[in-house]
Amino acid sequence: MRKAILTATLLLMTLGAVSVSAQDYVAPQVTISKEKVRLNGKVYYSHVVLEKQTLYSISKAYGVSINDIMEANPSLADTGLQKNAVIMIPVAPSAPVTAPAAPDEKTVEVTPAPAPEAPAAQGYKEHIRKWYENLDDIARKYKVSKEDIMRFNSLTSETLSRRQVLKIPTEPLLPAETVDETAEPAPADTLSTSPEEPKEDTVVVSFFPKSCVNVALMLPLTASGAAGDMNMDFYSGVLLAVKDLEEKGISTELHVHDLTKGTIPGAYSLGNTDFILGPISSKDIRTVLDYTGKGIPLISPLDQKAAEIMAEAPLLVQAPPRTEAQYEDIVSWVREDRTLSDNVLLIKEKGIQSAASEAISGNMGGQFFPFQTLSYAMSEGTSIPTRLPLLLSKAGTNRVVIASDREEFVSDVLRNITIMQGKGYEVVVYATSKIRSFDIDPTVLHELALHVSSSYYVDYSARAVKRFLLEYRALYNTEPSQFAFQGYDIASYFITLVSKYGDGWRIMAPNTVETGLHMEFRFSEGVNKGVRRIVYRKDYTTGSN
Repeated sequence: MRKAILTATLLLMTLGAVSVSAQDYVAPQVTISKEKVRLNGKVYYSHVVLEKQTLYSISKAYGVSINDIMEANPSLADTGLQKNAVIMIPVAPSAPVTAPAAPDEKTVEVTPAPAPEAPAAQGYKEHIRKWYENLDDIARKYKVSKEDIMRFNSLTSETLSRRQVLKIPTEPLLPAETVDETAEPAPADTLSTSPEEPKEDTVVVSFFPKSCVNVALMLPLTASGAAGDMNMDFYSGVLLAVKDLEEKGISTELHVHDLTKGTIPGAYSLGNTDFILGPISSKDIRTVLDYTGKGIPLISPLDQKAAEIMAEAPLLVQAPPRTEAQYEDIVSWVREDRTLSDNVLLIKEKGIQSAASEAISGNMGGQFFPFQTLSYAMSEGTSIPTRLPLLLSKAGTNRVVIASDREEFVSDVLRNITIMQGKGYEVVVYATSKIRSFDIDPTVLHELALHVSSSYYVDYSARAVKRFLLEYRALYNTEPSQFAFQGYDIASYFITLVSKYGDGWRIMAPNTVETGLHMEFRFSEGVNKGVRRIVYRKDYTTGSN
């Protein structure tokens, strides 16, 4: 009964959103995913939710019911359908018919050559092809001939697909029978057809939990100076995470490689590594990828710009959130907090182009709620108190968004807003995390109920943080830095993910949102977009929202 009510509620919310902007509504296009996953013995499509798609449109495209989708994705009852989320769509008994190719697309029909007949059943091992392997590599590894592997798997080409499962015979095959090409073909009614094999662009991943997660940690640990201290703090956090996970029943085999020694292990020596954690710079990441053949998932733990090389490294994952995520979250936060009686004001600096100003202004422009904009130069600062009453309201809360990371301008905005607050205007200010490093009286931040979107934040009043502090001090006889927190959070998140979903962890990451001690994990296309929300309360306490 509860599930039916939740489904109806989600559907009503979707229909309500359509009715608000009916004039601009365009029916969402849903393209059938080419990627399938196997979870608990069932096969699902892995579908990425795009803008304007609804449960109704997705269910129609895949030929399943909304209830089927809800049962496959229980978290939808709490989170609803979110853009860029990955949801599991059960494969319908009869697959939906895909749309025909567009007129301007060139469609070529190829009649494949008949596959060689597979030999009679015999003993074999299964091998999942890695990114960098070809048939020669696999044959050499198992000491069998390439031709036997091709015959045993009915391969007509040496080209292998990503993560293709091959059967490796454990004993030599008998010679193939000679076929008499002059013989009459069998009557048509005696021929049997076999089910069509999945296309190469359809990847089926089995989600098997792992009893032990194999991790390779690669950092320049013996570097001198602050950089070396940072890496050692990160390493210390990772070790504590491994210890705590062991107590929870999650075993980890951690291999540590000190990159300052100039040796990077190759793909062969890494063996069954589930993922590489590190290095810390884009340059070193490229070097490691060259040595490992880009066939092992690599998690960039500290470099926010690692996403720039994802086009050449599909298995790269960026753990630290990019600054742009803060700008997106500020606008989302205002939209969530705003009521019909509230007034929204965007303030930016005239004549100054910055990433914060452009991103926040652009995100605000894409919203469907009304807001006003005030743009002024520092030389106009003294006239702002006379202009603000025309833009603010005493009927509700004034939600002021500061689209700037420049300390001088932000300080001036806060001074002017404080004057307005003294005249009876209720104000809540939203800003990026840089404001926390500015030389501004904390009392002002609390009085203006500052809301900050930040990539990192440690709530020292939280029970889990207090426990971590006691353990860290006892083990290392020192205080943890932010890098120690970061090492703990990243190791805990990814090791737990691999232990639950095995090789399918990268597919499940977008559906696994977690809040750590220091950072939040919310993945989309391999990039973490998680942001911590910090509120400066008027009782002079600070905490996460």
